[in-house]
Amino acid sequence: MAILEPCPKWWHLRHWRPSSKPLSFLWLRLRPAASLASEKRRLPLNADVLTTSVTDGIAVVRLRLGSARRIYFDDEMGDALTEALEGFAGDPNVRVVVVTGGAPGYFVRHFSITSLVRLAESLRASGREWPENATYNGGFFDKAMALCESMPKPVIAAISGTCLAGGFEFALSCDLRIAEDGEYLIGLPEVNLGLLPGAGGTQRLPRTIGTPAALMHILMGAPVSPREAARQGLVHETVSGKALDRAMEIACRLSSYTPEAVAHIKRLVRNATEMPLAQGLALERNLFLRLCISEPALARMRSNEGTNITSPSRSIEVETRSASRG
Repeated sequence: MAILEPCPKWWHLRHWRPSSKPLSFLWLRLRPAASLASEKRRLPLNADVLTTSVTDGIAVVRLRLGSARRIYFDDEMGDALTEALEGFAGDPNVRVVVVTGGAPGYFVRHFSITSLVRLAESLRASGREWPENATYNGGFFDKAMALCESMPKPVIAAISGTCLAGGFEFALSCDLRIAEDGEYLIGLPEVNLGLLPGAGGTQRLPRTIGTPAALMHILMGAPVSPREAARQGLVHETVSGKALDRAMEIACRLSSYTPEAVAHIKRLVRNATEMPLAQGLALERNLFLRLCISEPALARMRSNEGTNITSPSRSIEVETRSASRG
Protein backbone atom coordinates (compact mmCIF):
# COMPACT_ATOMS: atom_id res chain seq x y z
CA MET A 1 0.00 0.00 0.00
CA ALA A 2 1.18 3.54 -0.66
CA ILE A 3 0.03 6.88 0.65
CA LEU A 4 0.31 10.36 -0.81
CA GLU A 5 1.39 13.17 1.49
CA PRO A 6 3.32 16.47 1.50
CA CYS A 7 7.10 16.21 1.30
CA PRO A 8 8.64 16.59 3.76
CA LYS A 9 6.24 16.26 6.70
CA TRP A 10 7.48 19.38 8.51
CA TRP A 11 6.89 21.62 5.51
CA HIS A 12 4.34 24.37 6.21
CA LEU A 13 2.33 26.35 3.71
CA ARG A 14 3.99 29.56 4.92
CA HIS A 15 7.11 28.42 3.04
CA TRP A 16 5.32 28.00 -0.26
CA ARG A 17 6.34 30.15 -3.19
CA PRO A 18 4.60 30.31 -6.56
CA SER A 19 6.18 28.05 -9.15
CA SER A 20 5.59 27.23 -12.77
CA LYS A 21 6.10 23.54 -11.99
CA PRO A 22 3.13 21.21 -11.48
CA LEU A 23 2.22 20.92 -7.80
CA SER A 24 2.77 17.17 -7.83
CA PHE A 25 6.44 17.66 -8.71
CA LEU A 26 7.18 19.94 -5.75
CA TRP A 27 4.99 18.71 -2.95
CA LEU A 28 3.60 15.24 -3.45
CA ARG A 29 5.51 12.01 -3.29
CA LEU A 30 4.49 8.40 -3.35
CA ARG A 31 5.86 6.72 -0.23
CA PRO A 32 5.51 3.20 1.13
CA ALA A 33 3.25 3.31 4.19
CA ALA A 34 5.76 1.14 6.07
CA SER A 35 8.33 3.94 5.92
CA LEU A 36 6.29 6.04 8.34
CA ALA A 37 7.48 3.85 11.20
CA SER A 38 11.06 5.00 10.58
CA GLU A 39 10.42 8.61 9.63
CA LYS A 40 13.56 9.94 11.29
CA ARG A 41 16.97 8.50 12.10
CA ARG A 42 19.91 10.18 13.81
CA LEU A 43 23.53 9.10 13.75
CA PRO A 44 25.46 8.92 17.07
CA LEU A 45 27.88 11.80 16.40
CA ASN A 46 29.18 14.57 18.67
CA ALA A 47 26.34 17.10 18.53
CA ASP A 48 28.75 19.95 19.27
CA VAL A 49 30.53 19.16 16.00
CA LEU A 50 27.62 18.23 13.75
CA THR A 51 24.26 16.46 13.80
CA THR A 52 22.56 14.40 11.15
CA SER A 53 18.99 13.36 10.49
CA VAL A 54 17.12 11.57 7.72
CA THR A 55 13.50 12.35 6.88
CA ASP A 56 11.71 10.74 3.97
CA GLY A 57 14.91 9.91 2.11
CA ILE A 58 16.53 13.34 2.56
CA ALA A 59 19.60 13.45 4.83
CA VAL A 60 20.48 16.74 6.54
CA VAL A 61 23.91 17.44 8.03
CA ARG A 62 24.11 20.47 10.33
CA LEU A 63 27.62 21.73 11.00
CA ARG A 64 28.37 23.01 14.53
CA LEU A 65 24.72 22.91 15.52
CA GLY A 66 23.95 25.74 17.94
CA SER A 67 27.62 26.40 18.73
CA ALA A 68 28.66 29.94 17.83
CA ARG A 69 32.03 29.29 19.45
CA ARG A 70 32.84 26.58 16.92
CA ILE A 71 32.43 28.05 13.47
CA TYR A 72 35.61 26.77 11.83
CA PHE A 73 36.62 23.62 10.00
CA ASP A 74 39.13 21.57 11.98
CA ASP A 75 40.28 17.94 12.20
CA GLU A 76 37.38 16.91 14.43
CA MET A 77 34.75 18.32 12.12
CA GLY A 78 36.48 16.89 9.07
CA ASP A 79 36.49 13.39 10.53
CA ALA A 80 32.85 13.61 11.63
CA LEU A 81 31.75 15.02 8.27
CA THR A 82 33.59 12.28 6.37
CA GLU A 83 32.00 9.62 8.58
CA ALA A 84 28.51 11.03 8.04
CA LEU A 85 28.93 11.37 4.26
CA GLU A 86 30.34 7.84 3.97
CA GLY A 87 27.27 6.50 5.74
CA PHE A 88 24.84 8.39 3.55
CA ALA A 89 26.70 7.54 0.34
CA GLY A 90 26.15 3.85 0.97
CA ASP A 91 22.62 4.07 2.37
CA PRO A 92 20.06 3.07 -0.30
CA ASN A 93 17.30 4.76 1.70
CA VAL A 94 18.95 8.17 1.31
CA ARG A 95 18.18 9.89 -2.01
CA VAL A 96 19.64 13.38 -1.41
CA VAL A 97 22.09 14.90 1.10
CA VAL A 98 21.81 18.50 2.33
CA VAL A 99 24.65 20.15 4.28
CA THR A 100 23.99 23.38 6.18
CA GLY A 101 25.40 25.48 9.01
CA GLY A 102 24.29 25.15 12.60
CA ALA A 103 25.66 28.27 14.25
CA PRO A 104 23.50 31.36 13.47
CA GLY A 105 25.03 33.46 10.69
CA TYR A 106 27.54 30.84 9.58
CA PHE A 107 27.86 27.98 7.13
CA VAL A 108 31.55 27.48 7.89
CA ARG A 109 33.66 30.59 8.35
CA HIS A 110 36.88 28.95 7.12
CA PHE A 111 39.47 26.41 8.23
CA SER A 112 40.79 27.13 11.73
CA ILE A 113 43.77 29.47 11.32
CA THR A 114 44.95 28.51 14.81
CA SER A 115 45.12 24.88 13.69
CA LEU A 116 46.84 25.94 10.48
CA VAL A 117 49.52 27.94 12.33
CA ARG A 118 50.15 24.98 14.63
CA LEU A 119 50.54 22.70 11.61
CA ALA A 120 52.79 25.17 9.78
CA GLU A 121 55.11 25.59 12.77
CA SER A 122 55.39 21.83 13.21
CA LEU A 123 56.16 21.26 9.53
CA ARG A 124 58.68 24.08 9.44
CA ALA A 125 60.49 22.69 12.47
CA SER A 126 60.71 19.29 10.76
CA GLY A 127 62.69 20.76 7.88
CA ARG A 128 60.48 19.07 5.32
CA GLU A 129 60.11 20.69 1.91
CA TRP A 130 57.49 20.38 -0.83
CA PRO A 131 58.79 20.21 -4.39
CA GLU A 132 56.12 20.61 -7.06
CA ASN A 133 56.23 16.90 -7.88
CA ALA A 134 55.81 15.72 -4.28
CA THR A 135 53.30 12.89 -3.81
CA TYR A 136 49.82 14.17 -3.02
CA ASN A 137 48.13 12.51 -0.05
CA GLY A 138 44.61 13.72 0.57
CA GLY A 139 43.53 14.26 4.17
CA PHE A 140 40.16 14.25 5.94
CA PHE A 141 39.06 17.41 4.15
CA ASP A 142 39.78 15.92 0.74
CA LYS A 143 37.91 12.73 1.61
CA ALA A 144 34.75 14.64 2.55
CA MET A 145 34.84 16.64 -0.68
CA ALA A 146 35.59 13.56 -2.79
CA LEU A 147 32.54 11.87 -1.27
CA CYS A 148 30.33 14.83 -2.22
CA GLU A 149 31.53 14.65 -5.80
CA SER A 150 31.52 10.88 -6.23
CA MET A 151 28.49 9.58 -4.33
CA PRO A 152 25.67 8.58 -6.73
CA LYS A 153 23.18 11.05 -5.22
CA PRO A 154 22.94 14.85 -5.19
CA VAL A 155 24.62 16.83 -2.41
CA ILE A 156 23.25 20.33 -1.76
CA ALA A 157 25.04 23.02 0.24
CA ALA A 158 22.48 25.21 2.00
CA ILE A 159 24.71 28.21 2.73
CA SER A 160 23.19 29.79 5.81
CA GLY A 161 25.88 32.39 6.51
CA THR A 162 29.58 33.19 6.23
CA CYS A 163 31.29 30.81 3.82
CA LEU A 164 34.96 31.60 3.25
CA ALA A 165 38.15 29.82 2.18
CA GLY A 166 37.91 26.14 3.21
CA GLY A 167 34.20 26.51 3.90
CA PHE A 168 33.57 27.70 0.36
CA GLU A 169 35.95 25.10 -1.06
CA PHE A 170 33.80 22.44 0.57
CA ALA A 171 30.66 24.08 -0.87
CA LEU A 172 32.28 23.98 -4.33
CA SER A 173 32.48 20.19 -4.05
CA CYS A 174 28.71 19.97 -3.56
CA ASP A 175 26.50 19.52 -6.61
CA LEU A 176 24.25 22.50 -5.85
CA ARG A 177 24.82 25.62 -3.75
CA ILE A 178 21.88 27.60 -2.38
CA ALA A 179 22.62 30.74 -0.37
CA GLU A 180 20.29 32.83 1.72
CA ASP A 181 20.46 36.60 1.40
CA GLY A 182 22.13 38.45 4.25
CA GLU A 183 25.02 40.58 5.48
CA TYR A 184 27.82 38.03 5.10
CA LEU A 185 30.50 37.02 2.60
CA ILE A 186 31.21 34.10 0.28
CA GLY A 187 34.52 33.40 -1.42
CA LEU A 188 38.24 32.74 -1.32
CA PRO A 189 40.33 35.38 0.56
CA GLU A 190 43.49 33.26 1.17
CA VAL A 191 45.84 35.58 -0.75
CA ASN A 192 45.43 38.11 2.10
CA LEU A 193 47.32 35.66 4.35
CA GLY A 194 50.08 35.07 1.82
CA LEU A 195 48.48 31.75 0.91
CA LEU A 196 46.45 30.23 -1.90
CA PRO A 197 43.26 28.16 -1.68
CA GLY A 198 44.68 24.79 -0.68
CA ALA A 199 41.63 22.55 -0.66
CA GLY A 200 40.61 22.63 -4.30
CA GLY A 201 39.65 26.26 -4.79
CA THR A 202 42.12 26.94 -7.61
CA GLN A 203 40.88 23.83 -9.44
CA ARG A 204 37.15 23.72 -8.74
CA LEU A 205 36.32 27.43 -9.09
CA PRO A 206 37.65 27.69 -12.71
CA ARG A 207 35.57 24.61 -13.55
CA THR A 208 32.56 26.37 -12.04
CA ILE A 209 32.75 29.97 -13.31
CA GLY A 210 35.52 29.82 -15.93
CA THR A 211 39.22 30.66 -15.79
CA PRO A 212 39.06 34.48 -16.24
CA ALA A 213 36.43 35.00 -13.53
CA ALA A 214 38.17 32.56 -11.17
CA LEU A 215 41.52 34.33 -11.61
CA MET A 216 39.94 37.68 -10.81
CA HIS A 217 38.20 36.34 -7.71
CA ILE A 218 41.16 34.42 -6.26
CA LEU A 219 43.82 37.03 -7.09
CA MET A 220 41.79 39.87 -5.60
CA GLY A 221 40.99 37.88 -2.45
CA ALA A 222 37.78 39.85 -1.99
CA PRO A 223 34.75 37.70 -1.03
CA VAL A 224 31.35 38.86 -2.22
CA SER A 225 27.81 39.17 -0.92
CA PRO A 226 25.32 36.34 -1.45
CA ARG A 227 23.53 38.24 -4.21
CA GLU A 228 26.80 38.97 -6.01
CA ALA A 229 27.83 35.33 -5.55
CA ALA A 230 24.71 34.27 -7.44
CA ARG A 231 25.33 36.86 -10.16
CA GLN A 232 28.90 35.62 -10.66
CA GLY A 233 27.92 31.95 -10.56
CA LEU A 234 29.64 31.05 -7.28
CA VAL A 235 26.25 29.78 -6.07
CA HIS A 236 23.26 28.58 -8.04
CA GLU A 237 20.66 30.68 -6.23
CA THR A 238 20.39 33.29 -3.50
CA VAL A 239 16.99 33.30 -1.82
CA SER A 240 15.28 35.85 0.41
CA GLY A 241 14.20 33.18 2.88
CA LYS A 242 16.14 30.37 4.51
CA ALA A 243 18.63 28.49 2.33
CA LEU A 244 17.64 25.25 4.04
CA ASP A 245 13.98 25.70 3.08
CA ARG A 246 14.87 26.12 -0.60
CA ALA A 247 17.39 23.27 -0.43
CA MET A 248 14.74 20.98 1.03
CA GLU A 249 12.30 21.99 -1.72
CA ILE A 250 14.89 21.04 -4.33
CA ALA A 251 15.82 17.85 -2.45
CA CYS A 252 12.15 16.85 -2.31
CA ARG A 253 11.87 17.13 -6.07
CA LEU A 254 15.13 15.29 -6.74
CA SER A 255 14.20 12.46 -4.39
CA SER A 256 10.96 11.91 -6.32
CA TYR A 257 12.95 10.82 -9.38
CA THR A 258 14.38 7.35 -9.90
CA PRO A 259 17.79 7.06 -8.21
CA GLU A 260 19.33 5.43 -11.27
CA ALA A 261 18.49 8.38 -13.52
CA VAL A 262 19.78 10.90 -10.97
CA ALA A 263 23.00 8.94 -10.41
CA HIS A 264 23.73 8.61 -14.13
CA ILE A 265 23.06 12.31 -14.76
CA LYS A 266 25.42 13.31 -11.95
CA ARG A 267 28.12 10.96 -13.23
CA LEU A 268 27.87 12.18 -16.82
CA VAL A 269 27.79 15.90 -16.07
CA ARG A 270 30.50 15.69 -13.41
CA ASN A 271 32.84 13.95 -15.85
CA ALA A 272 31.87 15.84 -19.01
CA THR A 273 35.03 17.96 -19.06
CA GLU A 274 37.29 15.11 -17.96
CA MET A 275 36.81 12.82 -20.97
CA PRO A 276 36.91 13.21 -24.77
CA LEU A 277 33.59 14.25 -26.29
CA ALA A 278 33.22 11.02 -28.30
CA GLN A 279 33.72 8.92 -25.18
CA GLY A 280 31.24 11.01 -23.23
CA LEU A 281 28.62 10.79 -25.97
CA ALA A 282 29.00 7.00 -26.16
CA LEU A 283 28.61 6.62 -22.40
CA GLU A 284 25.61 8.94 -22.40
CA ARG A 285 23.83 6.91 -25.10
CA ASN A 286 24.57 3.58 -23.39
CA LEU A 287 23.27 4.81 -20.03
CA PHE A 288 20.22 6.34 -21.74
CA LEU A 289 19.34 2.99 -23.32
CA ARG A 290 19.96 1.17 -20.04
CA LEU A 291 17.46 3.47 -18.33
CA CYS A 292 15.06 3.33 -21.27
CA ILE A 293 14.41 -0.40 -20.82
CA SER A 294 14.13 -0.23 -17.03
CA GLU A 295 10.74 -0.78 -15.44
CA PRO A 296 10.65 2.57 -13.55
CA ALA A 297 11.34 4.53 -16.75
CA LEU A 298 8.84 2.55 -18.76
CA ALA A 299 6.17 3.17 -16.12
CA ARG A 300 6.83 6.91 -16.19
CA MET A 301 6.88 7.08 -19.99
CA ARG A 302 3.59 5.20 -20.19
CA SER A 303 2.09 7.55 -17.61
CA ASN A 304 3.18 10.58 -19.60
CA GLU A 305 1.94 9.06 -22.85
CA GLY A 306 -1.54 8.86 -21.36
CA THR A 307 -1.62 12.60 -20.56
CA ASN A 308 -1.37 13.61 -24.24
CA ILE A 309 -0.03 17.08 -23.35
CA THR A 310 0.47 19.39 -26.34
CA SER A 311 0.35 22.85 -24.72
CA PRO A 312 3.50 24.90 -25.49
CA SER A 313 3.55 26.16 -21.88
CA ARG A 314 3.58 22.71 -20.25
CA SER A 315 6.56 20.40 -19.83
CA ILE A 316 6.71 16.64 -19.40
CA GLU A 317 4.46 15.61 -16.55
CA VAL A 318 4.08 12.26 -14.83
CA GLU A 319 1.06 11.22 -12.79
CA THR A 320 2.48 10.69 -9.31
CA ARG A 321 -0.02 8.03 -8.37
CA SER A 322 0.69 5.79 -11.36
CA ALA A 323 4.46 6.08 -11.77
CA SER A 324 6.96 4.42 -9.48
CA ARG A 325 9.78 6.39 -7.93
CA GLY A 326 12.10 3.48 -8.52
